[in-house]
Amino acid sequence: MKDSKQEKEKITLRPTTEFTGGCHGFLAMETFAIPLEQSPEYTVKVNSLNQLQIPDDLAKKLGLEEGLSSLRVVQNGNRLEICPNLHSLAKLYIEPTSRCNLRCETCIRETWNEPLGSMDKQTFDSLVEQMKEMKSLHTVMFGGFGEPTFHKDILYMVGKVKALGLNVEITTNGTLLNQTMAKGLLEKGLDMLWVSFDSCSADMYEDIRDGANFNNVVNNIRELQLLNRYSSHKIKVGIAFVVMKKNIADLKNLGQLANKVGAQKISVSNLIPYSEDMIDEMVCDLGVSNFQLSCYPSSLLAIDIPLIDKTELTKQALFDLFKDYPNISMMKNKVGADTNSCKFIQERCAFIRWDGVVCPCMGLLHSYKTYFNLGKLEREVTYYGLGNIKEQTLKEIWDSQEYHNFREKVNKFEFSPCLSCASCDLAKSNQEDCFGNTFPTCGGCLWGQGVIQCP
Repeated sequence: MKDSKQEKEKITLRPTTEFTGGCHGFLAMETFAIPLEQSPEYTVKVNSLNQLQIPDDLAKKLGLEEGLSSLRVVQNGNRLEICPNLHSLAKLYIEPTSRCNLRCETCIRETWNEPLGSMDKQTFDSLVEQMKEMKSLHTVMFGGFGEPTFHKDILYMVGKVKALGLNVEITTNGTLLNQTMAKGLLEKGLDMLWVSFDSCSADMYEDIRDGANFNNVVNNIRELQLLNRYSSHKIKVGIAFVVMKKNIADLKNLGQLANKVGAQKISVSNLIPYSEDMIDEMVCDLGVSNFQLSCYPSSLLAIDIPLIDKTELTKQALFDLFKDYPNISMMKNKVGADTNSCKFIQERCAFIRWDGVVCPCMGLLHSYKTYFNLGKLEREVTYYGLGNIKEQTLKEIWDSQEYHNFREKVNKFEFSPCLSCASCDLAKSNQEDCFGNTFPTCGGCLWGQGVIQCP
């Protein structure tokens, strides 16, 4: 196994900090403090036999289970990193509904033919009971291809999951986050609220998000922050931003927006090109030009740079460097996205669709069309279900040989480079590829190539 293919979630025995946005205030407007977070630090004792004495909470994060005989250790420079057990479930995405109250121009619903639906209470209650068997599970995210707060029982769902002692998150468009909803989420113990903002200005935002009002959403979050002040439990807020040509200039204003609504994290993604028109809005070239072919293998060259001021003097040199060489680090901290890897597998995730079907990732949660190679190639993506929680338990599905083999296969990610190449008919679907892989193939996955990311 190559180091670049290792699990992303690694335990390191020192704290790290995370970029949390800018700190520019607004005149005549109350702003909210954005505290820095630190990752937890662990002390692991060693006995006289050189055996590690791992604390219980760290053992859970590593996915240590009865019968597990080994863990993978990766050397990264002079630092050793312990990779969690790939076959321990850490994060569960639950799709309460595939319905939504908006009609955004970038949404899959503009081209989708799948039936819409919502998870019934009986299915959800059964899922909660099944989750108790998953000992390494620590986070549940309510999200998917619909709007979670559009489900009539969403507060009930958050409360039931939180009662298990898990970290609970939601991704939302924020339009239904009225005072009743905000108070309910606080009372039920929601930990993280991700709000979709595709612009920092009202006109652009409302042009992209048909049916939404920018100022109303901003005020909804600010009201939530005021409730936070008087609550012993706090809901953290994050911003999910889909970047495209029409809103690319707003990237520089995200820090101001984060400060305005008290967001602690910002997650930026490209849009998913569900139609040929959306290709024209992409700021990431999904064509053959992305496939580096030159006499010098620049993609293999590793360049480590120090801290450099970002000024008019340095901007062109830095731009050229990052444009031509993908393997760049700053003080040995990698800059840029990992490609040919699956975050959902490496971070030990699973997805429960609204109808109870268990899927391995967001990219295979539903069937749909995407376009790449400058819009010339239409790719039919077929969903991949490994079972249904109405017929088997989540643990039975997760522990099945099929799911185990799939995780191992995707972790190696030895698929053909369909996204970069797109030169044969096999790239038109995820049924098989030219390396001999059979359904589902992941070489053309936009998540797997660092183009799309989810909170």
